[in-house]
Amino acid sequence: MLKLIDTFSVIRDIIPYTNNISRPKISGSLRNVFIAKSIDGTFVCKFNHRDMAVKNSVISESMEKHGISAPKIRVYNHNHYWIEVYPIIPGKTLYEHIGNGLKNEAIQYLYHDIVDLFVKMNDIDVNILDKFPHKYTHQVAKTNISDVNNPVLGAVFSGAVQLMNRGAPEDVGIYHCGITPKNVILDENGKFAALLDLDEVAVADINYAFAMMAGKYQKIGNNPMDLVDYYECRTGRKLNHKKIQKLANLTNVGKYLLWHNAKHNRGK
Repeated sequence: MLKLIDTFSVIRDIIPYTNNISRPKISGSLRNVFIAKSIDGTFVCKFNHRDMAVKNSVISESMEKHGISAPKIRVYNHNHYWIEVYPIIPGKTLYEHIGNGLKNEAIQYLYHDIVDLFVKMNDIDVNILDKFPHKYTHQVAKTNISDVNNPVLGAVFSGAVQLMNRGAPEDVGIYHCGITPKNVILDENGKFAALLDLDEVAVADINYAFAMMAGKYQKIGNNPMDLVDYYECRTGRKLNHKKIQKLANLTNVGKYLLWHNAKHNRGK
């Protein structure tokens, strides 16, 4: 458990002349992210496991090379804490825009932009994560769920993710398996600006990763198969329709159960 007095001290040591430290307006379930304002600018500071943080910095570089806008991460080790630091990306999350009444037509166009990111992720070299303990998405799930909930749920859901993630070798790549409206930043004009939460980028079956994204699209009242059709028209590559629809249905149930358990634990 992170102690605020320790985290504030670490952040001030890493970012000189910090004058304000706060949590983001949209706080994740891990509650390990802070916003630090200093005379040099505003930075996001994310406390993480060593291997996850280093993995995320490698992913950050690779995404930049492939034209995917994402945080430009630097990793620090300070007093046994591992911290990812990057300049804050201006804008608001898609989640905030939806809450403020963003029209469904605009949401649909933005999700087409998100599908375009999958097209770019197809070209990332799967071998760049060979040396990392969090190479596969089920390993990421085990660590994050264990941190938020408990190790038992971490093991259970990790096993479930590993089963759902099985697929044909040609469908395996490096994909973001946790794209939600909270992880998408829009600029002041309401256009796609960046993709957040690089923890969730790992080796995965594209149909699994696509379903995790499409499940949220379905939850806000849209047909996830529309996104499948758009992807297939863009690439000429066929996806597993039945698997995506099935997982899109399952993911919303599973994430709700984890969120409810985490909320219960914090309330104790």
